[in-house]
Amino acid sequence: MTGAAGTSAGGGATAGAAGGSAGGSAGGAAGSAGGSAGGGATGAATFTVAVQLASAVNANAPGTIGIVTWSVNIASLVEARIEFGLDATYGRVAPVDLAAAGHRTLLLGMKPARTYHFRIVARDAAQTYTSNDYTVATGPATTMVSVTSFNVMAAGARQPGFIIASHRQNSTVAFIMDADGDVVWWYAGGPNGIARARMSEDGKNMWIAISGNTGAPLTRVSMDTLESQSYANTTAAHDITPVGGATMAYLDYGEPDCDSIFEIDPAGAAHEVFESQGVVTTNGCHGNALRYSKKENVYTFSDHMTDVLVVDRAGAVQWKLSQRVTGGNAAWGGAQHGHQLLDDGILIFANNGAGANASQVVEYALDGSERRRFASGGYTANLGDVQRLPAGNTLITYSNQSLIQEVDATGKVVLEIKVAGSSLAYSLWLPDLYGPPPDILY
Repeated sequence: MTGAAGTSAGGGATAGAAGGSAGGSAGGAAGSAGGSAGGGATGAATFTVAVQLASAVNANAPGTIGIVTWSVNIASLVEARIEFGLDATYGRVAPVDLAAAGHRTLLLGMKPARTYHFRIVARDAAQTYTSNDYTVATGPATTMVSVTSFNVMAAGARQPGFIIASHRQNSTVAFIMDADGDVVWWYAGGPNGIARARMSEDGKNMWIAISGNTGAPLTRVSMDTLESQSYANTTAAHDITPVGGATMAYLDYGEPDCDSIFEIDPAGAAHEVFESQGVVTTNGCHGNALRYSKKENVYTFSDHMTDVLVVDRAGAVQWKLSQRVTGGNAAWGGAQHGHQLLDDGILIFANNGAGANASQVVEYALDGSERRRFASGGYTANLGDVQRLPAGNTLITYSNQSLIQEVDATGKVVLEIKVAGSSLAYSLWLPDLYGPPPDILY
């Protein structure tokens, strides 16, 4: 729907809706704007801005995703961003891909049923140009996910951010919670039982792997949830991780021998990186968790009852945790799922780490010496995850209990989250929904 463009001179403006209602007038708003946006010379420019919600394009899409398109009467821009937030102080930044048609940019992580402000800041080689303030009203909350408890026990000690999660059974929904426990993104078109949902490093797609032991085609959905693809040439299960740009790696269950690591791009081109046959015990081999370290350019691969392996991208095993830890995998209870390689150590979620029916996260130094054991917060036989947050806290997921805890460096639980429904799967903390995930930067 196209309407007449309006002109504003200073003050606030409501961006026009492109193709549907987004809490604003129908039609692109054009306005002359200038002013300082931090550093450098400033100039005057005329911005034409349109915004709509993803739900205006597809009623099944979240009404918490804003889609902004815009232009400005300045040639040769070198950089642009959209600042947005619940008031005109903004607080969050969405980077703009200047090569995208209409400078199309997503506003991600917005709460349901709220009014958001945003403005565009663009720069050429000489000056910075800032649009007027615009607003967009988000749609209602989803009813497909219920966060039953979001208990902040020590506000000053926790690390606010976003958490990607899903249920490992009886649900097709991948979702994202914000720092207040509000569900701000969701996609209901996944397989029934999702072990892992992960964003690509470039932030353009969410990839989904099933939890079942027979595997199933990978699913990829764009972050506006308006475009999705199922990869029939893949038989993935349990875990997937970003590698770089748009490339992902996943656990492949499609071969008759033990499980493998494959890499894949959005076009569907996939190739095997690592074959665990002959490396882990063949009888009952079961790859169940995967992470990537960009700094070391290696994968960490968990075989359920055997080991955690560090594997380079050429498929060569660099070392095995069981060979460094005194007593081998029996030292952590003989079974593990989620894990993370750190600069100076490794974390593992040991399903029986504190004894029978008591799960525990164990941290080892790189030489295999035990650094610490976290107090057990419960038990899960299926999945279970762990992640070190950038400032030192640790996120622990007890899947069968649908329980997520954030623990500080002293072992104190500073946040506890409970979600209704069958067993949570793996989860991942992000500081924002733009930029690379911190877990691959170790």
